[in-house]
Amino acid sequence: MNYIEFRSSGTKYPFDAQEFRTDFRHLLQLKGNEVELFNSFSENTKRNIKKAAKQKLSLKIKNDYSGIRIFYKMHCQTRKRHGLPPQPFIFFENIYKNIISKGTGDILFAMNGSSYTASAIYFKFGKKLLYKYGASIIDHNEIRGNFFVMWEAIKKYLTEGFEEFDFGRTELNHQGLQRFKRGWNTDEFFIYTCRYSVKGKKFLTTSTKTDGIHNLIFNHSPIFLLKLVGNSLYKHIG
Repeated sequence: MNYIEFRSSGTKYPFDAQEFRTDFRHLLQLKGNEVELFNSFSENTKRNIKKAAKQKLSLKIKNDYSGIRIFYKMHCQTRKRHGLPPQPFIFFENIYKNIISKGTGDILFAMNGSSYTASAIYFKFGKKLLYKYGASIIDHNEIRGNFFVMWEAIKKYLTEGFEEFDFGRTELNHQGLQRFKRGWNTDEFFIYTCRYSVKGKKFLTTSTKTDGIHNLIFNHSPIFLLKLVGNSLYKHIG
């Protein structure tokens, strides 16, 4: 073990460490019924849900090995759009083996006819849900499949008795993703992360490398090359 990672959520950093990372966390309490939840969303979110409804999209839950492969194909396209290499497929294969196949996670897809247009992976922890990964086909963005998947997931887990919907961690500079998550009437908190080197007996920097000139380069690189980069550099890029 090279380091130990500590995370805390709240309004104030609780540890005596010089090096720590700050991100946003967004939580939706699954209370009331579907109508009450829908009415609590921002006008933009409601408008996009209605736009997706007009497209007559359908929901498919595909918790088998082919589901994780389809998701990964979409994930690679999404990472390319963001100018980042994808994680190695074995990373998602392990998610399937250790979480999805065990019944503690779901892979949800928005279907436009027979075409996969958007997808999301959710983890289950007791009565809590975690939105872990999302992906979409850029050519289908206008039909708002990502809003469709999220709303269908919220309705599904509300019906199943889950109480808290965690939209996960968001970097401070990702304003578009922040707006997307805030639109679902979420409570916003800070997440503080620090790493302590076991060998060096000191706190380590936890800054990410998701923004920079490499975004432009990766955005114009073929996916097969991005996969090669991700296989070798993922632990450094995040």
